[in-house]
Formats: sequence, structure tokens, C-alpha cells
Amino acid sequence: MKLLVTGATGFVGSQVARALLAQGHEVRASIRAGRAKDAVADVADRIEWVTLDLFDADATALDSLARGTDGCVHLAWYAVPGQYLASPENLRCVSGSLRLLESLAKQGCRRAVFVGSCFEYDFGDGTLAETSPVRPQSLYAASKLATRFMGEQLARQQGVEFAWARLFYLYGPYEDGRRLVPSVIGQLLREEPVAVTRGVQVRDFLHVADVGAALAGIALSDLTGVVNVGSGIPVTVRQVVATIESILGREGLVRFGARPDNPTDPPFVCANNRKLVEGTGWSPRFDLESGLRQTIEWSRAHVPSP
Repeated sequence: MKLLVTGATGFVGSQVARALLAQGHEVRASIRAGRAKDAVADVADRIEWVTLDLFDADATALDSLARGTDGCVHLAWYAVPGQYLASPENLRCVSGSLRLLESLAKQGCRRAVFVGSCFEYDFGDGTLAETSPVRPQSLYAASKLATRFMGEQLARQQGVEFAWARLFYLYGPYEDGRRLVPSVIGQLLREEPVAVTRGVQVRDFLHVADVGAALAGIALSDLTGVVNVGSGIPVTVRQVVATIESILGREGLVRFGARPDNPTDPPFVCANNRKLVEGTGWSPRFDLESGLRQTIEWSRAHVPSP
């Protein structure tokens, strides 16, 4: 099969492309001019690259991008930490995503997997299944949810199988350094004190390679509708940070409670991933400790010292 992967140079998309190639499939990927391919350097020469700005491309360019593909995993979206939740760029991503879906349908692509977020859910509902209530609290989450609803209708009209993969919390190589796991790893590698909250928030963390494998599995399955992509295992933020501290042997450098808790932070976010597991046969390669060990080893090799 030939699959189109958008966002293939990114944190998650690079892992999707790698997983599909490992299973013997062909991968075409869109890339913005000047965008580095560091995250896919080991497989870049096996990918068919098409240079365009996905969200500015006209119908002719999108038709060309989609032509000859059997499936698509659409990950491209505006995701700058600290800015993406409220950015009006989300609106451009909505319209561009729907135009991409139109081109996929026009070119006879059979299947589309678009990627959403657990932030679409109402976090007051406990462990989150695909049928749990939604209540987006940001422009980003609302834009994702709107894309899902409109994408499902458009795909149904055009005869395209449509799955909406909701990602939970991720970590691993090439994650933006401002986020929790790489930030803590970087500070501890430099033997700097780390100020964090009490860490009582419960989250669902999954290594990005396992996320990539899950998305590839969904693309190659016949699953449709919403599909949660998470570990299904609740852990506290304190457990995550303490595990990193223990692996690195930097006990005493983490200051739990040095930063105030965020009163708007949801106390519990965890996925029910039964649909993913039963529909694809997926199982994670990493548990939390082995995944963090791999990420730390990657960081030692790739993150420069100050």
C-alpha cells in the first residue's frame, strides 16, 4: 500500500512513517520548504517527499499530493508550545484539513486517519472512552473537534473510511524541549535543580514510538470513528518525574511543590484503549520505565550540553 503521511518530519509523524516503512508499505510525505528531516534521517531516503505548505496549498496541489495513495495519516497541525491552544492558526488548520480530505476522496484514496486530541473530552468523566462526553476548553481543542465532526460527514458523503485518533500524553525522542519530560531530563543531565508542582495530577503517558505504531495500525485496519491512542495506565506526574530522577541517579535535585499547582489542570486524564487494542492487535513496546530509559539515552546522545 502507498500511504500519505502529513507532518512526517514531526515528533509523531516521523514515528508513523517509520512504522509503515518497517511493515513494507510505501510512504509519501508532505514537507514545508526548508523544514529539516532530522527526526526521520534514518529513513528519509525511503520516503517520497512532496514540498508544499499543506494549509496554503490549492486544490490542484492537494490533488497531486493525494493521487495514487491508498490511505492517509494526517498529523500536520499548528502545535507551537505555549501558543497553539489559543492561536487563530487553528482555524487555518481546520479548513486545510477538510480541503485535504476532499482531495483524498477525489483521488480515490480509500481510507483517512486524522489525528485529534484527548483535550476534546470532558475531563470530569473519569477514564475516557470514545463515547465519553466532549467539552473542549480551548480554540485548539474546539478546532480539532470541529474537524472530526465535519470530516466524518464529508468522508461519509464521499465514500472514504474515516477514523479519528485521539492522542493522550506522549514523550520520547524529538519532543519539544519545553515540555515536561525533556525539560526535566535536560535539567537533571545538567545537574540543575528542577522545580515542579506536587505532581498529583494523573495522566496517561505513552512513548511516541508506540503512538506511531498505533496510528500505523489504525491506518491499516478497518476501524472507523473515534479511536483513543493511550496506554490505558494512569500514573501521576510525580511518578514520571521521580522515575526520571531515579534512572539518572540525581536524587535530591527535584523540588516537588516548588511550583504552585495549576487550579485549571484536570486532576485525572486516562484513556480506555480497548477499541485500539481489539481493532488492531496493537500492544506497546515500552512500559513507563523502559520508555523513559530509552528517551534519556537518546537525550544523552542528541541534546547538546550548555
